[in-house]
Amino acid sequence: MSGPIVTVVVPAYKRPDALRKAILSLLKQDMDPAEYEVIVVDSSPNDTNVKLVEELIPQAKCSLRVIHKEPEGPGPSRNTGAFAGKGRFIALMDSDCEATESWVRLGMEAFHEPAIGVVQGRTLPEPGVPTGVFSWYVKVDQPSFFWECTSLFYRREAFEQIGGFSKEYKVDDTFVIGGEDVDVALRVMRAGWKSRFAPEVLVYHEVQKMEVSRWLYNRRLTVWPMLTKKYPELRQHFFARYFYEPNQAYLLLALASILLAVVWNPWFAVGAIPYLYHRGKEPSATFRGLLRPLRVIPYLMRDLCSLFILIRSSMHYGCVVL
Repeated sequence: MSGPIVTVVVPAYKRPDALRKAILSLLKQDMDPAEYEVIVVDSSPNDTNVKLVEELIPQAKCSLRVIHKEPEGPGPSRNTGAFAGKGRFIALMDSDCEATESWVRLGMEAFHEPAIGVVQGRTLPEPGVPTGVFSWYVKVDQPSFFWECTSLFYRREAFEQIGGFSKEYKVDDTFVIGGEDVDVALRVMRAGWKSRFAPEVLVYHEVQKMEVSRWLYNRRLTVWPMLTKKYPELRQHFFARYFYEPNQAYLLLALASILLAVVWNPWFAVGAIPYLYHRGKEPSATFRGLLRPLRVIPYLMRDLCSLFILIRSSMHYGCVVL
């Protein structure tokens, strides 16, 4: 055997403590260290992460190296690592994740057919850490059309065939709109490759605190009308093909019903019941028992913000996603 079979790419930006955990989990994989390499691509404004990786290199049995580049978002960083690597397979994990010991091996083994170009693994919140409304983490426990790069594998042939990640999804150096992971996966499948979901390929995602403003105003929704215009096949994953999630449809029905109740007949207000029911029945760690209906209030504010973002983006890109 000459060279590694798998190239593991981890994009990093600041947060050295999380990066250390990610790297250490990759150094504990239950496969021959000669069969995989780890490449960290750092875009931080200082050399803290670079020094961290360099300090870990002596204890690494597999090949471990770091590449520093200007900040452009995770997509271009993943490209840099992928094209610098030698593996026939490319494993993508974020710097705020920890891989289980069999992650690389099982991800590689999931390509049991030559036609499989991409394998999506599971991502769960880190065990033992409580989660709530204002907790942010990635959870993928079934096939996801988001194609999150927290636990994702590509056959190099498929990845290089479509040219890797696009830079068009970058907003600025501090905020990445997202969507580049969806884009590259759909281009791979449009090129004729198959996808597979492998639940045994597992990583744990760090549970982070989320600012209230970020929870209320989800800027990442902006990308969906743009992506849907480019990839109409995404509509099969939406509610009734035009709604990002069911609650957005129920909200629009509720708003129309209340308007009709005001200007025409009060009985039209019953159209708000589906929204109140679906938002009220969801589990809540804050509002329990008789207080559960109160959870509708903050979620109404959030859903209204989301509807505004989607309407504005739909008008901008000329493609309706609500």
